Order: sequence, then C-alpha cells, then structure tokens
Amino acid sequence: MKLCRCPICHSNLHLEALIEDEAGRELLAKISQLTHGVAKPMVAYLGLFKPAQSNLSNSRALKIMGDVLELYECSKLLAHCLSETVQSVRKKRLNGQNMEPLANHNYLKSVYETQKATFVTQPAMRAETPEQRLKEDKNRTAIEYIQRYVNLGQEDYVKNTPEYQIWLDWENKQNNG
Repeated sequence: MKLCRCPICHSNLHLEALIEDEAGRELLAKISQLTHGVAKPMVAYLGLFKPAQSNLSNSRALKIMGDVLELYECSKLLAHCLSETVQSVRKKRLNGQNMEPLANHNYLKSVYETQKATFVTQPAMRAETPEQRLKEDKNRTAIEYIQRYVNLGQEDYVKNTPEYQIWLDWENKQNNG
C-alpha cells in the first residue's frame, strides 16, 4: 500500500516496505508508543548514528532507542535533551567539526545532566488529552523550526509567520523565568 511520497527524495513510500523485517515493525511500534513528545526528537537522534556511506539498519536503530529508553524514561526533559543534542551535533557538523556518526550516548548524557537541574518535573495532575498533546506537539515543532533560523542568524526570514509568534512567546517565558 502506497502511503505517500518522500518529502526529501520524492520516491514512493510503501507501508509494506516499512514493516518488511521484524526490526522495522518493532521500531515503528516502539516509536508510535513514545509519549511526552519524545518520538520526533528520538527519530532525529537516531539519525545521528547513521554511518556516512550507508544507512542505519532497523535493528541498530532499535538497539539505540532501547538503550536510550533504558537510561531515561519518556518525559518532556528527555524530548528536550534529545532535541538539544540533535541541534548541537548538527550545528557542529555544519561547521565541519566532528563529522563522524555518534558511537555512544555520552553527549546525550551530558546534555541530560545539564538540563535536569533546570527542568522541574511535576507529577501529572490529570491525563493529557489527545488535543492537548497535538497542540503541544504543534507548538514544539514551531519553536524548533524558528529556533533553527535564529541559530543561523536568519530570523528576519520568519518574523512574519505564526510560528514566530509561538516561538517569541516561548522565548519570553524562558527569559522571564
């Protein structure tokens, strides 16, 4: 069954191809079960382990994801740390530093330890509704999108977008405590 076209290479993406092997099925199942907005940054984090001349196998990606989930439980803190790690490593690679794929989770561990002190974890008072999760994911995506432009010094290109206002509100909250 043809799902869609790849936004990068424009080839057809088939559901059968995604679940062809056991590791692929298990990987998709685990990613779909991640909570607290961890799925998207986890997929990006897995990409940091991809060898330069080949693809990352599903079994290796599954092992890497399992290692991360053994170290840390799904939380907003983990989602944030994964995003920060991905953003930092990609920035270094763009600057020509450390082009090698990651070999371990040491960088994520250091980011996690650094961010843990600034994150206040509170027990959930009520269950999150799907609408709340969707809105939160949309806001997180908007913030990450604009933050990339800001990091590249290209903020002027996105100042008139609705995402910029979301990012600006978030940035003001971060600066004001």
